[in-house]
This record gives sequence, C-alpha cells and structure tokens, in this order.
Amino acid sequence: MKSVAAFSTLLACAAAQTAYFGVISSRSASPIHLLPLQANGGKFFLGGTASGYCPSAAIGNETCDHYPGNSTTFAGGNGSLGLGVVVPGGQQVYVAPNGALSYTQAHSAYIPEGSERTGWNKTDRNDGSNLGSLSFDGGLVACPRNETQPWQVYGQIANFTAPEGCLGFGAVTFNVSDAAAWQY
Repeated sequence: MKSVAAFSTLLACAAAQTAYFGVISSRSASPIHLLPLQANGGKFFLGGTASGYCPSAAIGNETCDHYPGNSTTFAGGNGSLGLGVVVPGGQQVYVAPNGALSYTQAHSAYIPEGSERTGWNKTDRNDGSNLGSLSFDGGLVACPRNETQPWQVYGQIANFTAPEGCLGFGAVTFNVSDAAAWQY
C-alpha cells in the first residue's frame, strides 16, 4: 500500500511539472479529420464529448469552474501517457488487451493484465508553433460506434484486428496551458 501511495505522489508531482496538450485527428478527406480526442467512460473517442468530473462539494465551485472537463488534455508522451488532470495520483492512459484505448479510474492505478502502457512518443515541431504529433508504436485507428460517441479509438497491438470501416489516423498535438479536468 505504501508503494501505491508513493507512486501516486510521484505521478502527481510529475504531472505538475509536465506540459499539457490536446489531440486532434488527422486523416484528410475522411469523416474523422480534425476531430478532438475525447476521454469518456474509461475509453477514448474521436468527436463526441468528454466526461470530466469535479467534486465541487469537496473542493469548491471555484476550483471546479477552472477545470470544467468539457475537453480532454494529456500529459507525458515520452514512453507513457497520462491524462491532463489535477486529481491526486493522476490517470494513466493504456491500450487494453482488446485494443481499446483506455484510462485508469481516478484514485486507482489498476490496469488490466496484458495491457500496453508504453510505446507513446510526443514530438514537437521546431518551427515555433505549438503543434506536434503523438504516436503509438503500433498506430492508432478509429472505428465507427454510434451517434453519441461516433468513433472509438484503438491502439494496434498484436491481438487486435481492426474491423471493417476503421480508419487509421495521425494524432496532431497542440500545447495548452493547464489541465482541462479535475478527473475523467
């Protein structure tokens, strides 16, 4: 238990020193071009809505107003990836054994056995813009889902085969000044 608490503290400190960024998809002439990557219900989607949460009764309305959670931000990208949140312990991004791009619940470091936590690489452009790219070792694909969350995102890992209709895409990053949510 002490190691979990120490790890959570380390993640929180690392997030405080890490630049935050958002992600949009890049696939010209497709229905997913320039859609934001959104965290919702433990998974990620292109388009749709983010599911940020802030316990205003516990931490106050002023803090929650600053972190509305209506968009998704990230931190890291040098091997591993986390969500851009301020909840103690942070929230880690991983690719589940079925390929679904997923994230940990707040206050938990649980990741299913067989998941991929590493393989992320964020690269900034050297032209003075705030743009860059994010890649995952096997690549990312978006698969049609429903009208509310139209395109679910998957990491292409060994035991994942993209169904028909899925589209590979590039992940364009843009730097932001702060986390977008208390937690997702």
